[in-house]
Amino acid sequence: MATSSPAVAPQATQIFRLGALYYLINFLGAGAYMPYLYVYLAELGITGQQIGWLSVLGPVMMLGLATPIAALADRRRWRVAILQIALAGQAATLFLLGQARTFGWIALLMLLMAIAGSPLMSVSDSLIARAARRHNLNFGSMRLWGSLGYAASALAFGGLWQWFGFQPMFIVAPLFVLPVIWLGGQFEELPASAPSERQPAADLLRDPGLVSLLVATFLASISNSLAMTFGGIYARALGGGDLLIGMMIACAATAEILTMFLGERLMRRLRGVPAMILAYGLMAGAYLGWVLVPDPNAVVFFSIFKGLGYGLWFTVTVRLVTERTPEARAATAQSLLAVSMFGLAPLVAGPVGGWIHDAFNAGAVFSLGILALGLGAAGLLLASRRGELA
Repeated sequence: MATSSPAVAPQATQIFRLGALYYLINFLGAGAYMPYLYVYLAELGITGQQIGWLSVLGPVMMLGLATPIAALADRRRWRVAILQIALAGQAATLFLLGQARTFGWIALLMLLMAIAGSPLMSVSDSLIARAARRHNLNFGSMRLWGSLGYAASALAFGGLWQWFGFQPMFIVAPLFVLPVIWLGGQFEELPASAPSERQPAADLLRDPGLVSLLVATFLASISNSLAMTFGGIYARALGGGDLLIGMMIACAATAEILTMFLGERLMRRLRGVPAMILAYGLMAGAYLGWVLVPDPNAVVFFSIFKGLGYGLWFTVTVRLVTERTPEARAATAQSLLAVSMFGLAPLVAGPVGGWIHDAFNAGAVFSLGILALGLGAAGLLLASRRGELA
């Protein structure tokens, strides 16, 4: 871990540990409930159509609320406070969700949880990524602890919930959030936006390089959303069981760790656009393998390449957005990235992927993912040739 001088090393080490611990505990909690929440709802008798409606609440709320809340956090210097309030809101609604039994109450609580969660990625990543840049730290080395935590948690709690049932999930997962709220309060607050910088978020989009990066991110996120939604369905269609699906998640998440750790080094060696093209190629190769080798064990194997690509793609993308935008508008900039990844992309990938699945087969869905990655890579190369991206 490099620092600019020995005098700042202790502070940099503390910030590194804080960021790594935040991601680790946060994703340990996420792994305890996210892979199993809709399975639990199905067991309650919630219909597939109702689950479909519930699944779009998160993307819709992120699309509508992430940027306005992030812009408010930038203007008022409320990033840390909003992060803690959002975390507390998620923990409370998740706990109450375990008590709800009717679709009406479940829908209301899922809506409130989606509202609380809408600014989380924008604000937390802006605080941690900017601190990493100020202290010359490897952001990917902090973020990889989240992938490690999620993989370990999903496997461990999957076995526990199979043994004890899902009800303890709504106590255990919120308990993980309590130390995360405290950790969030320890982050360095960034400067507030100066009056001259308080333009609408659309003002950031005057940078053609940032626009090209966000469009490519949206296209790559379509492929990622397809894998998250239909990967397990495809493995099951090939004859794989629940254990194999868990292995898919674990292998991909574990592979992310390597490229998140190496992301800064690869970006320095390859520069931004070539590193992104490599990431897109790894993910496209995984989907191509799924399509060409229709075997459940091969799906697990190629998931490793998907994880390698995702880890590199995520860390390099966050770093590029951080470098291209002013620190005083950090949360706003990251909110545009979050909307591209987890707002717009799932709303497109879900319906289109579902139509392809029903009209053809589960494997055909990933052809769309390969196409989206190809278009994203072409856009990045065009922006690089124009001098908009390095």
